[in-house]
Amino acid sequence: MAWRNGSSRTTAAEWKRLRQLAKHRIPYWCAQCGAEPVTGRGGLELDHIIPVAEGGTDGLDNLQWLCPSCHAEKSRREAARGISRRVARRRLYSRFAARHPGLK
Repeated sequence: MAWRNGSSRTTAAEWKRLRQLAKHRIPYWCAQCGAEPVTGRGGLELDHIIPVAEGGTDGLDNLQWLCPSCHAEKSRREAARGISRRVARRRLYSRFAARHPGLK
């Protein structure tokens, strides 16, 4: 999976192999809206059903194909959940730090 900043959680070769395997084993249409890939307009994007940040894996049982618009929407929702988790964690830490006698 290539990230916008150019770095990657997996190597390009691993992800390419996984994409090829998924193309043969997972139905190749959008799991959200049912759209099929249109030649010349870009293909479908391989997506983690449960994001790795939330405990998902790179196994085929946790992968699905999404069209670019469905993938963008799902990514926005996942990013919002991640922000909420970080904010909640900061609040929890602030409450703990304020009461801890060793941190005064």
